[in-house]
Amino acid sequence: MSTDLRTLLLSVCEQLAVNYRCLVQSYPKKIHDLRDLFINLLNESSLQRPLVVIFDALEQLSESHEARKLWWLPVHLPRFVRIVLSTLPNKHGILQKLRCLIHEEDNYIELIPRDRKMCSQVLKHQLLRVKRKVTSGQQIYVNNAFSKCTLPMFVNLTFREVRNWRSHRDVDESSLCVTVHEGIEQLFCSLERKCGQKLVSRALGYITMAKMGLSEMELEDVLALDNSVMNELNESVRPSNPLRVPYLYIARLKEGLSGYLIERHVKNITLLVWANRHLQLIAQKLYLQDNSDLHEMHTILADYFLGVWSGGRRKAFCLEDPYLNGCLDLESRSLLEEEKHFTEQASFDRQAPDQPWVFQCNPLEPDIFFVNHRKMCELLHHLTRCGKTDDLLYGIIMNFSWLYTMIKIGQFDKVLLDIELAYTCSQEKELKFLASTLRSIKTKVVAFPGSLSAELQQRLLPVVSSLPKLRHLLLECDKDGPKYCSIVPLHSSMDVTYSPERLPLSSSHLHVTEILPTCNPSTVLTALENGSISTWDVETRQLLRQITTAQSVILGMKLTSDEKYLVVATTNNTLLVYDNVNSCLLSEVEIKGTKHGSGSTYINGFTLSVKHALAWLEASKDVTVIDLLYGWPLYQFHCWYEVTCVQCSLDGVYAFCGQYLNTTTIFHLGSGEKLCTVTSEFSGGFVKFLLILDTAQEMVMVDSEGSLSVWNTEDISNPQLTDDFDCRKEDSEVVSIELSEDQSAVLICKALSIELLDTGMWKVAEKFRAKHNERFISAVLSKNGDCIIATMENTSAVFFWRRDTGQCMASLQEISGTIVKLVKSSHHNMLLSLSTSGVLSSWDIDIITAMSNIDKTGKPIQSLVLPARGEIIYSLDGSDCVHKWNFSSGFLEAVFKHEGIVEHCVLTSSGDIMVTSDDKSSQYVWHTSSGENLFRINGQRISQLLITHNDQFVVSLCEENASRVWRLATGHRVCNILTTLQNAFITSANTFVVGMTKSKVLAVSLWTGSITKKVCCEDGTTIVNFKLIPDCPDIIVFITSAETVNIWSLTDEVICRRVQLPNNFLKNLEDFEISPNGKLGIISRGDENINVLDLHSGKLRVVHASGVIWRHRLSRDGRYLVYICFRNGEEEDENGAISSLIVMRLADGKNIGACSLYKTPTFLALSQRHLNIIVGFDDGSIGIYTVVDRVDAALKIKIATSNSRQIFNNATQTSRPKCNSYCFKMSVDCLWRESTEVFARDSPITVSDSMEPNEATPSKKHNSCYDRVCSALESRGHSYAPDN
Repeated sequence: MSTDLRTLLLSVCEQLAVNYRCLVQSYPKKIHDLRDLFINLLNESSLQRPLVVIFDALEQLSESHEARKLWWLPVHLPRFVRIVLSTLPNKHGILQKLRCLIHEEDNYIELIPRDRKMCSQVLKHQLLRVKRKVTSGQQIYVNNAFSKCTLPMFVNLTFREVRNWRSHRDVDESSLCVTVHEGIEQLFCSLERKCGQKLVSRALGYITMAKMGLSEMELEDVLALDNSVMNELNESVRPSNPLRVPYLYIARLKEGLSGYLIERHVKNITLLVWANRHLQLIAQKLYLQDNSDLHEMHTILADYFLGVWSGGRRKAFCLEDPYLNGCLDLESRSLLEEEKHFTEQASFDRQAPDQPWVFQCNPLEPDIFFVNHRKMCELLHHLTRCGKTDDLLYGIIMNFSWLYTMIKIGQFDKVLLDIELAYTCSQEKELKFLASTLRSIKTKVVAFPGSLSAELQQRLLPVVSSLPKLRHLLLECDKDGPKYCSIVPLHSSMDVTYSPERLPLSSSHLHVTEILPTCNPSTVLTALENGSISTWDVETRQLLRQITTAQSVILGMKLTSDEKYLVVATTNNTLLVYDNVNSCLLSEVEIKGTKHGSGSTYINGFTLSVKHALAWLEASKDVTVIDLLYGWPLYQFHCWYEVTCVQCSLDGVYAFCGQYLNTTTIFHLGSGEKLCTVTSEFSGGFVKFLLILDTAQEMVMVDSEGSLSVWNTEDISNPQLTDDFDCRKEDSEVVSIELSEDQSAVLICKALSIELLDTGMWKVAEKFRAKHNERFISAVLSKNGDCIIATMENTSAVFFWRRDTGQCMASLQEISGTIVKLVKSSHHNMLLSLSTSGVLSSWDIDIITAMSNIDKTGKPIQSLVLPARGEIIYSLDGSDCVHKWNFSSGFLEAVFKHEGIVEHCVLTSSGDIMVTSDDKSSQYVWHTSSGENLFRINGQRISQLLITHNDQFVVSLCEENASRVWRLATGHRVCNILTTLQNAFITSANTFVVGMTKSKVLAVSLWTGSITKKVCCEDGTTIVNFKLIPDCPDIIVFITSAETVNIWSLTDEVICRRVQLPNNFLKNLEDFEISPNGKLGIISRGDENINVLDLHSGKLRVVHASGVIWRHRLSRDGRYLVYICFRNGEEEDENGAISSLIVMRLADGKNIGACSLYKTPTFLALSQRHLNIIVGFDDGSIGIYTVVDRVDAALKIKIATSNSRQIFNNATQTSRPKCNSYCFKMSVDCLWRESTEVFARDSPITVSDSMEPNEATPSKKHNSCYDRVCSALESRGHSYAPDN
């Protein structure tokens, strides 16, 4: 019987459900619901099928769920149910609780011990049953044994021993055991003589250490993987298969332990388990005591359930048996080759089975599967015990199949428990972040398990640079995720949600005097003003140890670099030196110094070197040097002026003492010798900070006013001034200063600004100013120096800035109150903050700086432009810039600045040339690779820009003036279009530009500008919207106000087909799209329905969406519909999801993928080549997704090798590419007037009469701009002539 109540009830319910053929969809997770199910299943009993349930040894139940109170037993039993309970009378008061539950004494039977005679009679009948008996001499020793123990199990063990005695056998007192445990040991020894010591010890050991037991087949497989067992077998016998255990031995084992090694059915699998705990205890005592054997056996079981040796993989067989060694043909080779050859020939396939997480019947139906419960139950148990943390991490926790299967079968909470267990074993912070991520998406993935891969990828992609071990899980999602969800995020712009670990220290920050991080990221030291020093585990909020300083007020404390000594300064002017490991006081040293002025003075500060502590009093010129090992003062450094700060060199050889009048004196720590004194020319203040750059051999003095002087200390006795900065004009106090880890930059935090100095050139590289009425409290650099973390006065937030762009990436709120202190760990990328309420928060900077991996423009994306080829994205956000994004990485590559707000943008098919227009009536032609603004045209404000499919001509449509068609290579006009067109398209043959004007559809010639075709409704109805059919360039589909869909031929100027829509169908028409072959039309009305119109048959199919449809796009091949729908108000997602991105396969109307969007989308675009989805968001970021339908295996390779998965690996981290900024030309190359164009004299465009076709194309010999544009256009590999 299981000792855990939940496991017990679950097992009983499963057995009842199977025996009475009851269908239970899912078993409850709450213990009370499980008890109700147990009682309901009892009612399934009947006269024909009565039920007897036996609960043996109730005293062995654990205290969890208050199981020993027996509340879970039914008060009244059904008519055909009987329950038998057994318990020891004086254990945990269980018998007394039973008497309160069942009052009738007739229901109780006390099992009294048997006497010796009864035991002898039972043994006699057992022997007669097998036609055996003992002699009178042997009976004496049997009676003697029964006089010492009369337990039924002992009688049975005695029978097993006596049945093998011969009548002539001499027996004595040692022939029989006198206790149950001795009898079990004797039984196991007899088995070892029959089957072999190693086989029995390992077989029984494996059964004992398995969490739920082993099946016969598993036991046979595991023994075959055990080299020691196979070696013993091959020495004693010659089996037909030398690498498998003959079943004969398994049968002998079962026969010898019949009644003791029983079969139990768990999840439809028959397992071998011990009949009672005494057998298990003896097996543990005999076979599971040696730690090395224990580790080896757990490793073999873990490898078996991992499937390490399945699929024909060979396992080495190292032995000295000539039977197998005879087949090893070792030729005379070099030693290395001989060893390799021996290893290859001594490796054999052990025929171990594959161990997937699920067994699937049909690969095309991945949701129909059978769970590998044996692997689910056993693998984690053995991996944690053999210490294989990598296999634990990557074989289970980071395995997508395990995650999906556990969630699919309703074991989400078990997943979190297993991750917590793995974190306890490995302490990998990736596991901690994964657990918090799963908690945040619990509602979504429990309801829709298929969305697990997309949800995980969205949240893990931004942090994979900081948490590289998560990359394995991302690759797993790429491999197996498309089976269940066809949407795969390539680049996620989701903001990282992060909450720090919090530890309440005191009721107010005023009581906390010092906080020290340690080399253990979860351990911190804190000092309170009452004199107590505590060591805390921040994660568990557990107090590890505490020191009291005899009620002395603590001024500060520091740890030596090796964390051997803890030095504490008190108001008694003493330094207390503690053994940090054992928390014991080693010495107490009084600090003395010369006083200037009246009144008492305290310790003004102290610092530590490798072996020394240096301390000084207020208004004192002396620095006391203390030997930490012996705890006594060595000597005093006498300075010229009052000491303000002291810093030691990294090697602990020199001490630098900063003083008033911006003076620093250098001493030798070993001898106490004064080496030199230097004074800065800014002598008005005092030295507030000292920085020692060991690699560059430089010393930096920072005074109280922020002025800085740099000294070369190559000659330590004669430093030379190399650079200085006078900052006295700025009315801003220096708050803190920090030297970057690689000593390449110095961060100076002032009250009103933050400055970053490049130590190579000693110049200000970046400067950040605080907003009006805001002041900085503290600022630190991230570990790699890419981010600045700062706190403001009277705010409860931590701010994170990108160094390269100055952009504030995040503002994380501290819910415990206003932050008053920041402390950075020198060992880990960790930050500690203290709030006014006395709460300590521990921030993981690695996770937070992952936010800087998301590029944002800062304004909502209004438009996205994609070239027909290439992997570049251009975005417009209502500013004066066009942003260029890298498709693979999602990073910003370049910014193209314009004079006015950019309104329109078009690209050539290769993306090499970009044409834009702004609200200042200017048009720009850009070379996208070099960023050069090739030429600029002024004169008219553009309402729409179009470019022909052959990339040769641009159509600039205007609402107020004449529109123009002009050559992209030269800027020369081809013709004017006098008609105003809206929502225009260019036909694929580059013949017409088709657009709407006053409820008419016009086809205008690109070469003459004249109206060639016109479509209008003669019955008084108006044209509402129209589209071109991509695969049929001369066919137009338009919708009229009479709610008809018309298909019109440009060539024949006739309506080919007309489809009538239902009444009032177009009342809320928003958009419609036509498939490339013209067979389907997709119409949206701003509601929750997708209307699919078959243009051939006229049938309308309505597909219900999960929310109000905001935008939809049809794929280029017409197979898929991609749409974004917003959630209904009553269905708000508790995880913050605002909308959903969904892909529908039009062939069967099935949603093949869904992905939550956690920001407000502002634009949706699809690429032309592959089904890549780009979503623009309101914060100026973009999300990139791709669709991998189950049949599309080529795209799976594309995803797995995409840059977003390859950016970071475990060894190195690829640096972010620099974002280039390109500016527009100030001078105008061409000015458009009403009917003419005027070129500037210095324009690169050759001036000629554009109306003459022979001279419309300037000579390449005299036109450098023409050369550059043409070279970009010719890179397409072909060109087209205008089809007039």
